[in-house]
Amino acid sequence: MPSLSIPRFRPSLSFAEAAAFVRGLLPWGDDPIAAFERGFSDGDLDGRPVVLAPSARIALLWLLEALELEPGDEVVTQAFNFPAVPAAIRAAGATPRFVDVAGGSFEADWTLLEQALGPRARVVIVTHLYGNPVDVRPLVELCTSRGVTLVEDCAQGIGASSDRRPVGTFGHGAIFSLGPTKNLTLLGGGAVAVEDGELARRLAARASAHRRKGLPGACALAAKGGFLWAATHPLLFTLLVLPLLRLLESRGVDLVHRVMEERGFELTGVERSLRPSRPMAAVGCAQLRWLAARNRARVRNGWYLRSLLVERGEIGELEVPPMREGSVFMSFPVLHPRRQALARALRARGVDTDFGFMADCSNLDPGAASGAGLPHAARAAREVLHLPVHPLLGKRHLDRIAEAVRAVAGAV
Repeated sequence: MPSLSIPRFRPSLSFAEAAAFVRGLLPWGDDPIAAFERGFSDGDLDGRPVVLAPSARIALLWLLEALELEPGDEVVTQAFNFPAVPAAIRAAGATPRFVDVAGGSFEADWTLLEQALGPRARVVIVTHLYGNPVDVRPLVELCTSRGVTLVEDCAQGIGASSDRRPVGTFGHGAIFSLGPTKNLTLLGGGAVAVEDGELARRLAARASAHRRKGLPGACALAAKGGFLWAATHPLLFTLLVLPLLRLLESRGVDLVHRVMEERGFELTGVERSLRPSRPMAAVGCAQLRWLAARNRARVRNGWYLRSLLVERGEIGELEVPPMREGSVFMSFPVLHPRRQALARALRARGVDTDFGFMADCSNLDPGAASGAGLPHAARAAREVLHLPVHPLLGKRHLDRIAEAVRAVAGAV
């Protein structure tokens, strides 16, 4: 019997989360929203207050607005980024200033930061991209010496650590994504955590102006989560989903991006956006019980796959960027100059891949303080490809992924 195909990701959902969702529909008992905010704060953020938000991008907007930025103020961030980040900066009334990523990396080249901190720089956003933590302490020292506020983008970094300290606890504030593909999910929404209690109260007041998602909306998210869980089950994925992906790909249609609807180029309808509801928070409470174990599985898988790809010789033009201790391997990104051909070849061998949603934002934002022409960010956006590394994979799956990469990466 042929081997089952390997989906690029699987939602970290189970019947425990489904049962929690149903319990969250009941109007009595402890408030799951307060329980999730408290549990997330105590478990992963050293007690920093947490406020749930409609999304990570809106959480970032709230945080930047709370810093009372003025027109002309600059927010420094890396160019290879999710487009919602500069969109939130512009919506807060500030100007993005981009720095390039380091060559062969997805992390900002921090040697460029000091020269990027001009007289109007007010905020630096540190992005723990793909679960790989930034070495934050030197940046804290630099920002403090220059009177600049440090903010952490932990949308893909929940559970990661830098210098044995949880990410999200270094800066003035941090934002998190809790979407269906994240390692901690409420089926949707985001969160913001801050070090200052008064700021947390202001953010909570801001959040209270937004209604919570109603029952139809919460059920729609639950249905989407269930669909993603079913579609990425190895049997269904092998028999139906991967053949459909390959068929649509041959016709120029990217089904994954259409389903996920990651549109980040501008923030619209912010005031009408809805916060996570009780049943969504109840899912998050169930997730918190398993987060550490699932992250350990990600870490185990990530370092093992890396050893297969890095320590056994070069693989054509494939480049595996560096990762730090403390990474939670939310993804396993690689670089290849012909990524589309590589993706097709891997899917033909039953290994799914994806290009992700990041972009060279300097090329998308001509009004930024630093324009286009950042070569490493452009290369990352052009060549990034994600390999499967989710917690449900075992050693035999990772061996097969590495075998497929080695078989095709040098030939495409």
